[in-house]
Amino acid sequence: MAVSGELKLNGQPYTSAELKLVSGYVMQDDLLNPHLTAEETLLYTAELRMPRSATPEERMARVQEVLQQVGLTHVRSVIVGSPIKKGISGGERKRLCVAMELLTRPKLLFLDEPTSGLDSVTALSLCRLLRRLATSRTCTVVCTIHQPQAKIFNLFDQLLLLNRGNIVYQGPAQGALDFFGRSGFPCPAYENPADHFLDVITPNMNDSVESFVEKEAALKRHYMAPAVDHLLDNPRPLILPRDTTPWHKQFRVLLRRSLKETWRKRNATYVLLAQTVIMAILIGTVFLRIGTSQSSVTRRQPVLFFTVINQGMFGALIVINSFPSERMLSLRERAAGTYHVSAYFLAKITAETVSQLPAPILFSCVVYFLVGFQAVASKFFIFMAFMVLCSLSATSLALAVSAIARTTDMAVTVLPMALEVCRLFGGFFLSPANIPNYFKWLNALSYVQYTYVGISLNELHGLELYCTPSQLNPKTGQCPTTAGEQTIKALGLDYISIGGCAGVLIGYILFCRVVAYLGVRYIKY
Repeated sequence: MAVSGELKLNGQPYTSAELKLVSGYVMQDDLLNPHLTAEETLLYTAELRMPRSATPEERMARVQEVLQQVGLTHVRSVIVGSPIKKGISGGERKRLCVAMELLTRPKLLFLDEPTSGLDSVTALSLCRLLRRLATSRTCTVVCTIHQPQAKIFNLFDQLLLLNRGNIVYQGPAQGALDFFGRSGFPCPAYENPADHFLDVITPNMNDSVESFVEKEAALKRHYMAPAVDHLLDNPRPLILPRDTTPWHKQFRVLLRRSLKETWRKRNATYVLLAQTVIMAILIGTVFLRIGTSQSSVTRRQPVLFFTVINQGMFGALIVINSFPSERMLSLRERAAGTYHVSAYFLAKITAETVSQLPAPILFSCVVYFLVGFQAVASKFFIFMAFMVLCSLSATSLALAVSAIARTTDMAVTVLPMALEVCRLFGGFFLSPANIPNYFKWLNALSYVQYTYVGISLNELHGLELYCTPSQLNPKTGQCPTTAGEQTIKALGLDYISIGGCAGVLIGYILFCRVVAYLGVRYIKY
């Protein structure tokens, strides 16, 4: 069934942007950041949505005022929480959602089924709060509600009763009893009026089609749409341009919020660092002091390749849930005009990057000296730089997948395949020169290849190898391999420079993050 009509504000057409300036909207689902406290949630919202002319003291005062207004002062320092982490209660979450909208002093407050999922006591308490907001002239409250208890029904001034998109009744809530009585459906004594109204307009198993049609006809005969008084003197409400928060401030506020969220989730970072140290020690001891003999030639490349795989895998897995878990929250905040998507995205990936840096740096410090790579300071720092680029490349790939995927499950399913392709074309199992032409394009998708080749060139350039007497060529009496450059040529790694590898990785990081941004910007499901 198609629904058509006109939406007007004070009798005049309006734009979506104009409605946002004078209204607030509380969604049915409580979409909140689970890692922030109630007070922090309001403070960040105040910084992003209150006028730029407001001072920090005014914002703090407004937050405290709203906390008092909605009755959340006793849980101001309690985190919001999630299904797996205890926080504030369901009723307090709903009050917090209301408080976030009240910060900007809206003229209209819309709520979508605010009592859904709440027990009767909590639902009544919330509706009494909404009643106080309306009677104190704070704002006009409009909400949808299903089967309210009698005490809640009595709190409403006006009632709009719908059935399959059609208006059954519109007018004073207490006048509905008289309307249904005149229509032949009086409310029995001691019965909840709201339940009675729904029983009348909703077909049940005992109703025949004819009887239900008769009910609808009787209601239509007695219903008369009330006249709407237009504001003739000032038909259009005064709507001033929003004094929006500038982009750079949005970025700073969102970055602080993301860093705080990362700090609250620091246990995951500690686990990542512990895994990094354990794997670095394990790799370092397996390939302990490989030396510079002829046998080290065959051992050096596997350890270089495995360091790349290790750093890429851990970096990717830690961020795969970044965007799917926040998608609906971000969409809600953006719909409310809280911030620009570019400010949110840059703040998010900056915080993710900062949290990712310690792992590859720590890994490099442990594994480089245990394995016994060339003891040259410049080579150590180049190795560390490539480990950082490797981690950021894998992280960027995971961010792109997570931004495009609809759910975490989908992201977790797609990412391993993407990582496997990167490993397959990583340059260790198959030299780039030997890859079939129809797969050449996959080289560009493998951050593993350019990291592996980069650290191989770094390690093999200037490497001097020696032979034991048993390793000399019996015919010539000479050492088969005396320099790392011979290995570079033998493996076909001389097609690119160290700087070229680093440049490709930087380009790879930027490309994946642009894809991730486009996913966050345009995918809205």
